[in-house]
Amino acid sequence: MLRILLGSILVFGVASSEEHVCKAPPEGSNYASEPPCFFPTAFHEVPVLSVKQETHNSKVITFGLPDGVKLNHAISSAIMLNAPGVSKKGKDVMRPYNPISAPDVEGSFDLLIKVYEEGQTSKYAGGLQPGDRVSFKQLKGNVKPWRYPFGKKSITMLAGGTGIAPMYQALHALLGTAGDTTQVRLIYSNASPKDIMLRAELDAMAAEHPNRLQITYVLGSSAEASTLEGWSGETGWIDEDKIRRRGFPPSNDTVVWVCGVDAMYASLAGSRMKPLQEGSVLHKLGYSEAMVWRS
Repeated sequence: MLRILLGSILVFGVASSEEHVCKAPPEGSNYASEPPCFFPTAFHEVPVLSVKQETHNSKVITFGLPDGVKLNHAISSAIMLNAPGVSKKGKDVMRPYNPISAPDVEGSFDLLIKVYEEGQTSKYAGGLQPGDRVSFKQLKGNVKPWRYPFGKKSITMLAGGTGIAPMYQALHALLGTAGDTTQVRLIYSNASPKDIMLRAELDAMAAEHPNRLQITYVLGSSAEASTLEGWSGETGWIDEDKIRRRGFPPSNDTVVWVCGVDAMYASLAGSRMKPLQEGSVLHKLGYSEAMVWRS
C-alpha cells in the first residue's frame, strides 16, 4: 500500500483521497496516561494497514499512525475500539484491546482479535480490510495500576486464549529493556494446538531468552482433559497442580498475573474484580491479594 508523507500528514492509499488521511489527535486533547498514549479520551480514527490470519478464528490487524509517530501506550494498558452500529438496536459497541506491538514502534500498532460468532465487536473487527478506518480512544480504566517497570524479581503469567495479549505486550518491555533481569514463567491455556495464538513469536522469545522466559502450553477443552492426539504436554486447564509445578512460589518479590475467561478468574482467584477469595486456587497455594494481578 502506497504511503506518502505530506508535511506532517501520512496518507495511506491514493494521495488525493482525503478519506485515507491519518492525522494526530487535536492539540490539547485529554489523555488517560502519562506519558500520553497516541489516542486521547475521545474517539480518534486511524486506517487499517493489513490483516493477518493468526489462527483459524483469530487475526492480527495492523493499524496506521502518522509517519514517525508511536502509539506510546503504557504497559500494561488497553485501548477502546469502537464498532459502529453493531448492537441489536443499531448502537455503537466498544471493547478494550491490548496492543501487542511495542510502544515505541513507529507508524503503526497491532491488535490480536479473536472472532467470536456471537461477538458484536469481534465480528466487526474480524471483517475489517486494509483501507477501512476505525476509531479508538483510551480511558483511565484502560491503564492498569501496575506499570512497567513492575519492580518484581519474578512474574508467573497465567493466560487463557486472547488473555495472552497483555502478557505479550509486557514481554516486549521485560525482555527488550537493557538491564532488566525479571524472570518470567508463562502458563498459556488453549483448547487445542490450532488455537494457540502468537505461538511462533512466543517460542522465538523463549529461544532468545532461555534463562529468563519459560513457557508451558496447556491444552484441553475441559478441565478434566487428559489426552490429546499428537500432544505430549500439559492437558486440561490451568489448575493448582500446574501452578505449583510450573509457576514461582509465593513471595514478596513475585506476582501472579491472570488474564482469560470468566471461569478462569473464578477458579484461580474467586472472581475478576473482587479481592482474592478464600478457597480459590491461588489462595490455597499461599498467594496474597497483593501478589495477584488480574487484567
